[in-house]
Amino acid sequence: MENYRFPKECTSIIDVTKPPYNVDNTGAEDCTKKLRQIIDDIFSAYEVELFKTKAKLEAMDDPNALISFEIRKVDGRLNVIFPENLPPSKIIYFPNGTYLVSDTISYFKEEFRNFLSSLRYLEMNCCLRFMGESKDGVIIKLKDNLPAFEYGNDRPVISFIQGESSNIAMTNMLENLTISVGKGNPGATGVRYFANNTGAVRNVRIISEDPEYRGNTGFSVINEKISACYVKNLEVIGFNYGIKVTPMVLHTTFEHITLKHQKRVGFYAGNTVIAIRDLKSENEVPALKIDGKIGIVALIDAELKGGNPLETAIRYNYGQCFLRNIKAEGYEYILRKDMNFMRDESVKDYLDEYCSHGPKMLFEQDIPKSLNLPAVDAPEVPWDSPEDWVSVNSFGAKGDGITDDTEAIRAAMNCGKPVVYFNSGRYLINDVIEIPTHVRRVNFMYGDLASGEKLCKMRDTGAFKVVGDSDKPLIIEDLFAFEKFFGFMTFLEHASKRTVILSDVHVQTASIYFNTVTGGKVFMENTGGTIGGIPGAGNRTEPLPGEEKFPYDRTRPIFYFKNQQVYCRQINPERGLHEVINDGGLLWVMGCKTEEEGTAYETLNGGSTEVIGGIFTIGLGKEHPAIINNESSVSIFAGTSGMNINQTWPIAVREIQNGEVRELKRADCPPIFMESYTIPLYIGRKK
Repeated sequence: MENYRFPKECTSIIDVTKPPYNVDNTGAEDCTKKLRQIIDDIFSAYEVELFKTKAKLEAMDDPNALISFEIRKVDGRLNVIFPENLPPSKIIYFPNGTYLVSDTISYFKEEFRNFLSSLRYLEMNCCLRFMGESKDGVIIKLKDNLPAFEYGNDRPVISFIQGESSNIAMTNMLENLTISVGKGNPGATGVRYFANNTGAVRNVRIISEDPEYRGNTGFSVINEKISACYVKNLEVIGFNYGIKVTPMVLHTTFEHITLKHQKRVGFYAGNTVIAIRDLKSENEVPALKIDGKIGIVALIDAELKGGNPLETAIRYNYGQCFLRNIKAEGYEYILRKDMNFMRDESVKDYLDEYCSHGPKMLFEQDIPKSLNLPAVDAPEVPWDSPEDWVSVNSFGAKGDGITDDTEAIRAAMNCGKPVVYFNSGRYLINDVIEIPTHVRRVNFMYGDLASGEKLCKMRDTGAFKVVGDSDKPLIIEDLFAFEKFFGFMTFLEHASKRTVILSDVHVQTASIYFNTVTGGKVFMENTGGTIGGIPGAGNRTEPLPGEEKFPYDRTRPIFYFKNQQVYCRQINPERGLHEVINDGGLLWVMGCKTEEEGTAYETLNGGSTEVIGGIFTIGLGKEHPAIINNESSVSIFAGTSGMNINQTWPIAVREIQNGEVRELKRADCPPIFMESYTIPLYIGRKK
């Protein structure tokens, strides 16, 4: 889509061309200083709230005091990795135009770090959101021939991280714009991206205008603990490397990617779990190089053209890989390892399916291949004119986290407008709010939610409820519901057959989805949630003092799909004992992370589940299987990851067919490091 415009009354939008910043968009003035100032101003507000929270926690006498799930003392040491109250949500918005820059656009606050066990070593780079009016109309252009971007450097034009690592970089976004590194800047990188749990890049073009296409890397992910990265509709033209992903942990997801005119490698894959779909490459050099010794890389549905007849389309050196439906032209071979691997005419132009270390099967299979479920794209929902948007605030919602805004939000939902949006704030909800059929888009603008006492205690219901059938899909997007939104309820109840899309939805301490009407379609992009519970809850038999004031139920799934058709990209369910349940439906997942000892995916009642490129983290050595296939059909290509000894799943898969139980154990799977291992294309089909 093009021409993303918002109502003038939308308080989350910072139009960079308007006061107080007045950024030039004609390409005549250097915008670097002003764009940096915008980011520092946003992060300064976040930092102020963090230190308020720190002071409040320090003043509490209890050495194990609790403010919320994560904000607490542990034996007198402070854990303040988030502020108790988030500052107003902001989106840095670029109207169409050319924005000339001469150095990296990022934050420049040297001590911008959070507190974990009273130590400051993790970046606090959260909620950094860039959005352009259109990909073709917005150009952020680096000046030509800058000494700081000379050969030998790896200096980004836009950077989402300045330190070594982070674990709280939620909802970092980059959408709808073009980045040019200009001419004569061979040490320039277009974007250095980073996010945790939820974060996305969409509709972005990164180009080198150099006659020889010089530049270091188009799109770079090199920092540790990258645990959310959904990249969709990215085009990279030029550079030594089109895309480079290297961290040891955790995962990234790429879809609808175009790479052209790279000088060394199209997509360089290091030690990360990486899922790629619909990669189009026009290069003489290898389109994909798999080079991480503990890397886990999946590539499906690729067209790799323009190859050098002396080169290989996919150069597989180390790690583990899964490939499916790969077409190539011009290369000597599609796949080669150590100069001798798979040099066979059968894989010269088309590769149907290949798994380097699998498959693993517990019962005899007629077809020892993945399920190859359909990878259906989410339908487009029109971006309505700002005149057709209505804010909940215009009906009296305060967004102060104290006033009950339930009735005001209901009134906005029922006013007849197709788009309902929320201005910056925290909205207290204390009952179920229905979303009627005339509403096509609910945009929270990355605002926050709080659950009232009544809603907290409601079971088997959603705070929001989709009602009424319609042939027009509903999209719910851009939510950052933090630690005041918790309880036994679920964020969304799907009570109709209407197609529903959840996009960029982050619910920090509650389950996200269940349906009470079957037969519908569901799409999820960049959606994550935590069922509640203080980290490490699986290690304790009793709640911590004060924890009872934060009700939650870890037995409730984060996602529960009953007889639905579900298509997910980059989902992040955490800390539930049942993270995702597919009950009798179709579930296709590309890219995911789960956390703590619960079962990542459970499929039952004849359901079909396919997971391509997942990482299951911090198992606690218990008897919960990572995967359960209960009289159903499942294929999984994924890895496990622990940060310490004993953080593993002794049982990788438990499969039940016709009442017989068999298990795939950790010892049956290829090791990665410590007690982590890969599930190298497990296949189990219901007969």
